[in-house]
Amino acid sequence: MTWRNVVLAIVGLWFIISAWALNPMHSGAYVTSAIIFGVLILAASIWGLAVPGGMSWRYYLTALFGLYMGLTPFFFSFTRFGAALWITMLAGLIALVGGIWQAMVAAKVSGAPEHRHHAA
Repeated sequence: MTWRNVVLAIVGLWFIISAWALNPMHSGAYVTSAIIFGVLILAASIWGLAVPGGMSWRYYLTALFGLYMGLTPFFFSFTRFGAALWITMLAGLIALVGGIWQAMVAAKVSGAPEHRHHAA
């Protein structure tokens, strides 16, 4: 699960950076959204690296945050800025797919029976 958490961490970090680097409308609302949801995605992915397995709910939230961030160009009316539109939608899609993928893997791992080795 580690590489997907790293990718999600990069996406979260990108959203934080994009608050200033990719804000064509200079929207305070976009800055706030990008920082908050970027931090949440970053925190969930770091949490996943620190505490692997289980807790699939955190990945469903990550997916939801990615969906929201992918739609922000439409919410904050910067669809006419092609590069900002596509980069934001792509990063949101990566967070959405990565979050769902992680949730499915986490659910499968937590539902698997434990294998314990007993010393004879």
